[in-house]
Parts: sequence; C-alpha cells; structure tokens
Amino acid sequence: MIAMKEIKKAINARLMDKFVGIEINSNDVREGFKRPSFFVGLEGKSSGGQGHIEKEIDVQLYYFPTDPYDYSIELLNVQETLQAIFDLKLRVVDRYINITDTNAVVTDGVLSLSFSLEFTDVRDVLQDSDWIVQQFPDAEGKGPNEEHFEKYPVELMEELEMILKE
Repeated sequence: MIAMKEIKKAINARLMDKFVGIEINSNDVREGFKRPSFFVGLEGKSSGGQGHIEKEIDVQLYYFPTDPYDYSIELLNVQETLQAIFDLKLRVVDRYINITDTNAVVTDGVLSLSFSLEFTDVRDVLQDSDWIVQQFPDAEGKGPNEEHFEKYPVELMEELEMILKE
C-alpha cells in the first residue's frame, strides 16, 4: 500500500533532481523562508471495496521566485520545467502512478501548479482482516452470526463469460 509520505518523498526527489539547491519547505512555514523555494501540499480522497482502494491525491506545488517584484521570465521557465517533469507518470516506490488534470496559475507573484494522482491500491489484508468483526460484532465479539446473514444476505460473485464479436 502506498503511503502519502512516500508520494511526497517522490515529488520532493523529482524537484530536488531538477531544481538543485532550491529549498523545499513544509506547508506550516508562514514566513522567514528563503527565496527561491517550493512548498508541496497533498490532499487525498479514497473509496473502494473489501479488497482494493481507489485513490486520488491532489498535489499542490507553490514556487516562490527569487525576486518578489521581477519574476515573470523565471516563473515561465519554472512552470515549463514543472509541467515537463510532472507530465504523465510519477514513480512512487516500485509503481508508476498516473498524473492527470495539470493546471498552472500565477497569483501575486507565486506560481501554483496542481495535478492529481490516480491509482488503485490493494488493502493490507493483515490490517483489515478483522473488519467484519469490528463492523458487526455479536454478543461474544466474534463477528456476525447466522441471523445477520439472514437479515443482510451476501450475494457471491459468479464467473463472467464474455463473447467478443469480430
């Protein structure tokens, strides 16, 4: 399972590789940071079933240019480089994750580049194996009994047969 911190490490590594010597700050720094510098923020959404999770991570990169008053060419160069390095895929640990919805905006002399990462992850079976017991405990704390399944029947998946026409 891919953790958010692994995604942030992968993004930071790619930034450090292309922008040598430019500081990458955490989002909790409000003042007193060096210029030029980056800020990286992540927000995640997930949904899924028992065996998998569909994840979408929204990434927000902020670039503060060297000079807060004379920055237009610098921001264009940085924007072009960022869009090139965060184009189609991001390698996180041993996987390549799709990059979608890239958008760049300059506001008050700060470049903001946003994009989404979309991927499917497998649930950690050991971590989630007792979810049904936690969700539907019986009087003894062992999980659902026969009455539960009579009230909430489980429909088993069947084999799907597809016939493709040429």
